[in-house]
Amino acid sequence: MIRVTRLNGQPIYLNYMQILYMESIPETKIKLMNGDFYLVKDSIESIQRQVEKFLHDAILFQDKERTDKETPEDKVTGGYH
Repeated sequence: MIRVTRLNGQPIYLNYMQILYMESIPETKIKLMNGDFYLVKDSIESIQRQVEKFLHDAILFQDKERTDKETPEDKVTGGYH
């Protein structure tokens, strides 16, 4: 989920995977796959940074989970037996 701010100052959380497109008009219009759209104060660049950070953190978390579950033998064999 990403956090954006509506024009009235209310925060809203959106599933970034449902974003169909964004455009600057000059506020940012976010159109979702279900046809809903939101006008927000956030720039397209700041929204992109949030998505990149979310994905980066998710990948690091997944790598850490996999590393934590490895046995000493897995570390030597690379997980192949």
